[in-house]
Amino acid sequence: MYMSSVNFCILTCIVSPTRHNGWFSTSVKACNASDVGTKVSAVSRKTNTTTHEILGVLTKGNTQICFFDTPGLMLGHHGFPYRDVTVRVESAWSSINLYDLLIVMFDVHRHLNLPDSRVIKLIKRLGTEVNPNQRRILCMNKVDLVEDKKDLLKVAKEFEDLPGYERYFMVSGLKGKGVKDLVQYLTEQAVRRPWDEEPTVMTEEVMKTISLEVVREKMLHHIHQEIPYVIEHRLMDWKELKDGSLRVEQHFIAPKQSQRQILVGKNGSKIGRIGIEANEELRSIFKRNVHLILQVRVAKRRSA
Repeated sequence: MYMSSVNFCILTCIVSPTRHNGWFSTSVKACNASDVGTKVSAVSRKTNTTTHEILGVLTKGNTQICFFDTPGLMLGHHGFPYRDVTVRVESAWSSINLYDLLIVMFDVHRHLNLPDSRVIKLIKRLGTEVNPNQRRILCMNKVDLVEDKKDLLKVAKEFEDLPGYERYFMVSGLKGKGVKDLVQYLTEQAVRRPWDEEPTVMTEEVMKTISLEVVREKMLHHIHQEIPYVIEHRLMDWKELKDGSLRVEQHFIAPKQSQRQILVGKNGSKIGRIGIEANEELRSIFKRNVHLILQVRVAKRRSA
């Protein structure tokens, strides 16, 4: 592991009520994509798309920020966790105290137009008391969508009496607004200790993971039914060509023909759009030409 004479590190957990699970992917990339070792968890408008906690690392000088992205923490309308939550949400609740700093993120545009009592209760639940072993900050995301900026101050005032939050930030993960200020703050909170992870290296395995995550992100954006959760997604082929470009082949495997048709779209329009958008992003990330091939097929029936 690379070590300088003095290293600093901070473990940060991003908590987002029911949505925004992939905020780290867009926000840190907007801040400084070259410092991020992997594109973590799919960005989606769907609830709870992160199926497990994935680590992303941002290394600046002698300071390392380790990000953990959890499934959306869910509360019932009574203000307490659901009794029938899935394992992934239970894991999120049990793990939040393991980190040095907690970022509680919510969609401020949605809050202004369609407030959700569960989100409000979660923000208040996590900010009611000061945690002596953990810093917590409240982050308003999607500020770029709010036309009247005075409304942002109204929201800040709504939560200003919560002593558990040390700072309040207004950011746009999509536009990158406020992200550098947030990362600077995180850097200042890092403590002197050995780094937890290797400095970012774009290995082939990391690149393969990135390719799958980018394609999955685009699929979730274009497919709004429940079918993405039953479709298997595989990397079938990865080859570096003589000219330095990459040939990447991925398959989607649907249980039913009807599900396959939804993903393919009329005359292949939907899977084609997914492929074009994913290919453009992969070229930007890998700094080389990418030949992305996507196929959608129906799973073979098992013989009795």
